[in-house]
Amino acid sequence: MAISLTHPLNLAVQAAKIKTLFPHSSLSCNPNRLVWRATISPSPLSNTYEIELIYVRNKQPDVYVLSPKLLFFPGKSSLPHVYSTEEQRLCLYYRRASEWRKDMFLADTIIPWTSEWLLHYECWLATGIWHGGGIHNVAEIEKLKDQEINGEE
Repeated sequence: MAISLTHPLNLAVQAAKIKTLFPHSSLSCNPNRLVWRATISPSPLSNTYEIELIYVRNKQPDVYVLSPKLLFFPGKSSLPHVYSTEEQRLCLYYRRASEWRKDMFLADTIIPWTSEWLLHYECWLATGIWHGGGIHNVAEIEKLKDQEINGEE
């Protein structure tokens, strides 16, 4: 049995850091759920996006783009690197690899990763090529597993 040496951050602590860094945003928090809404722009030349971060205690945080509705590159019928095109729920990290853990601040990880995702989205919208990395399908996951087994990079 593995013993974790890290402790989850209390939602009130998470909320305090977010509110300190984003004082003009909307934040609600109780002992079991944190909801943060803000308008962000990934670069000075970027669009502005209203996002919502929902973090339920003992779950993984979810981030949604509320507005504007994300568009598709011509000829594409879905968004790249999302959990849900319809909900516009972003895939920011590989959950199975524990790239984000409950002892990490949302303000230092999930929020900047959201901004980075949006910047990659804007590049994809202009070029049709996703440069944001990530694991996109089962075939890619299997290829990575094979590479690990064979000691390849």
